[in-house]
Amino acid sequence: MFLDRIPATPGGAVDPVAAERGKLLFASAGCVGCHNGDLFTNLTLQDVGKGGRFKVPSLLGVGARAPYMHDGSALTLADRFGPAGGDLHGQTAQLNPAQIADLITYLESL
Repeated sequence: MFLDRIPATPGGAVDPVAAERGKLLFASAGCVGCHNGDLFTNLTLQDVGKGGRFKVPSLLGVGARAPYMHDGSALTLADRFGPAGGDLHGQTAQLNPAQIADLITYLESL
């Protein structure tokens, strides 16, 4: 996928405490089932409720690669955790806004 060829750019300053909380949420929400390893991808095809099976992209540099989802339906990482993300894409519906912010902080640190 072409997104995997876009080089990661260094992110700005990230709150390390929020990023650590986000990392724990990343694991507990099931994100590591598909986004794992050194590249944060298992390179499989998955159905995340967006009209088909798509290759799991790497999350390295994800904070600099908006829009998100294969169809660009999530303009920001925050949008990814709204309706654009879908219920088949990790177990994040139960997360509160502060937890979503921590998860986004973690993703932006990758």
